[in-house]
Parts: sequence; C-alpha cells; structure tokens
Amino acid sequence: MYNDELTSPFQFQIEYLPDEQCFFILSPYDIVKAERRDYDDHIEYLINKKRFEDAIKAFENPPSPNEKPKRYNPQTIYLAYVKSLMEANQKEKAVELFPRVYTTSKEWEEQILTFIQRNELDLIVSKIPTSKPQLDAAIYEKVLSTYLMQKKFEKLKELLLQWPSNIFNLTSIDQLIRLQMDDERTAKALLECSAVIAEKQGNVSKTLDIYLKMDNAQVFQLIERKNLHAEILPHIEKLMSINRKTALDMLINHMDKLPVRSVYNVLQNSPRNLHAYLDGVFSKNPNDSRDFHTAQVSLYANYEPEKLLGFLRKAGNYNLQEALAICEVKNLYRETVFLYGRAGNGPVALQIILEQLHDIEEAIKFCRETGSEQLWTRLIEQSVGKPEFIRGLLNHAGSDINLQKLIDSIGADLRIPGLRDSLCKIMQDFNIQ
Repeated sequence: MYNDELTSPFQFQIEYLPDEQCFFILSPYDIVKAERRDYDDHIEYLINKKRFEDAIKAFENPPSPNEKPKRYNPQTIYLAYVKSLMEANQKEKAVELFPRVYTTSKEWEEQILTFIQRNELDLIVSKIPTSKPQLDAAIYEKVLSTYLMQKKFEKLKELLLQWPSNIFNLTSIDQLIRLQMDDERTAKALLECSAVIAEKQGNVSKTLDIYLKMDNAQVFQLIERKNLHAEILPHIEKLMSINRKTALDMLINHMDKLPVRSVYNVLQNSPRNLHAYLDGVFSKNPNDSRDFHTAQVSLYANYEPEKLLGFLRKAGNYNLQEALAICEVKNLYRETVFLYGRAGNGPVALQIILEQLHDIEEAIKFCRETGSEQLWTRLIEQSVGKPEFIRGLLNHAGSDINLQKLIDSIGADLRIPGLRDSLCKIMQDFNIQ
C-alpha cells in the first residue's frame, strides 16, 4: 500500500461488501480492493506466464459447466500465442495457428504480403485459404507471380493444380508464364504450368498438344481423365514413343472408341508398333484381330518368331498359302511343319521334321497326332541306316509301329548304341500289358 511505512497498525481498516464479495483495505493514504481470483484471472495468469497451451486447456475445461470467461475466447488466446511465437522467431509453429487466429480476408492479406516482403512465402503458403474467407484475386495472383519470379516452378504448378480456377485470373497468370519462356532450361517446367492452366480453362486440346510436344507422360492421365480416346488417333505413334506399354494398354482397353481397323491404318508405316498392337489385341481376344491374321503371320515372323507357332495354332483366319510362303522363306521349320500338317500334306511335313529338324521324337509325335499308317511306314523307311532314329522309335513308339518291320529293317552291320536296353524295355512293356 502507499506510504504503508508511515501508517501504524491501528490506522488500517478492513471492510467487506457481501453484495460484491470483495474486501476494501483502507489507510489514511490508500484504498485497496481485494477480491477472489476468477476464471479470467486464471487464464490471464497462464497467458502472462506464456503457458498458452495450458490457457487453451483451461478455456476448454471450465471449473463448472456453465462458467465462461468474460475477457477471453479461443481467438484471443491463440492471438497472444501467435504473437509470442513470432517474437521468439518460431514462425513455422506460429503459422500453424493462423487459421485459428485470422478469420477475415483483410487479416490474411496483411499476413501474406508481410511474408512475401520478408521472402518467407513458403512458410505461409500451405495455410492460405481459398474459401471462408476467399481473398481478393490480386493476392492469389501475387503469390503465383512471386513463385514465378523466384523460378520455383514446381511450387507454382502445385498451386495451379490445388487452387480453384475461379479465385484468380487464369489468363493473366498464363501471360506472365509465357513472358518467362525465353530460357530453354525453364521452358519445360513453364509449359507444364501452361498446360495446367489450359485444362482449367477447359481447353483440353491445348493441354494435349503441350504434353505431346513435351513428350510428357502426363498425357495419358489427361486422356483418361478427360475421356479423349476418340481424339488421339493422329497421335498414336507419338504416344507410343512416349510410353509404348501405356499407349498399347490404352488402345487395347478402349477398342470401342479406337476401332482396330482405324489403329491398323495409322500404324501401317510403323510395323514394329503395329505388331505389338495386334499382338495385344489377339492376346485379349483372337477374334478382334481376325481381319489381320494374315498380316500378323508376317509380323510375328519378323519381330517375335518364337510366338508364331502359338499364334498359328490359335488363329483361324489367315491365308494358309501366304503363311506357308512366309515361314519357308524365314526357315521357320516347326511353323512350316504345322502349316503343312494343317493343309493335309503330312508327308512333306514329316520330311521337314526329319531332314531339317532331325527330331525323331517330334516326328513320332506328329505321326501320332495324324494317326496315318502311311506316315508311320514312311517314318520307318526314313529311319533305315540311322541308329539314333531307330533307337528313338524303339524307345518312344514301340506300341504304335510294326516292331517286326522295324527290326527287319536293321542291317546286320549297323551298330545302334543302347539297342539291348531298348529291346529289353520293349519286352518289359509287352509283359506288363
């Protein structure tokens, strides 16, 4: 109290006012009011001690359900917290609280401009609201142009993708971007930004052209997102050069919008791509490429001969004579054998197996499949004087051929390695039967 050292104890007086629940201490020099600490005082104490999180908890957990602070609300507490953090240079933590503190466009605009002036836009940009409140378009454009000038093009593109197109002038930003495209090192990144703007403006054809020009794989996402399949026929080869597998998958999965014949006509001058496409179509449904089966024989022979035999077995609409001519020119003997067999010319097929493939087991398999006695006889005749062929017949065709005829054909001076074992095996097989 004032001048308490000049006041004797009997000069002090204390009075209590029940209506206000407070005490008054009186002296000749001073009057002091003393009252019970309330809810607001507790919060104020925590704020003064910079215990802001405790102050927030105290606000959220009142002493009694109906009790509320008179001088404080969450916004005022958070505002004090933000000011304290900014003074302590803990800006990242302070910015996290901005949405709780600033509720008007004017407050946000002031903060954004301040951070731009300090060259600290990155700290606040993720918190900038695009609605409730929506800011003036000039503020959003200021943010975008700042990143453009700083050559932070990835950040610029990120905001162009994230922000709604109605909160700033797309054309103005695109013009600014175009003015910066004087450097090859930056042109690619800026073209991506321009493509995003074109799509937001509804000009997907322009976006498509930009991505194609850039060889940018995002073109496939654009086509799927905007359902542009019917518009890409002229660009199929370009799409394949960007990503062949993705382009093929797209063509094959959308044959309703990209008919096989239309794609075939486009790719005729690119036979390797044409083969890859027709192979994919055939794998999905052989009937979808039936009009091009003859062309596929040549394509398989040139680019994937190891898959040709499987194709010939499954396909049913190729010209047999043309297919034979192709396989003979390419010396594709197994494929030629299959085609002669399908044409009903078993003797020629068998001759190729024996003379070109030198494969007795394949010859036996072929004779079994045809079931022709004439071919078995020819096989035995072709095996005379060939020990490996005779042993193969004894080991693998004992039940299908006339063994007596085969044994009689063996010359007395012909040495056949393993003959005794082969004959013993035949005898055992007959005993088992």
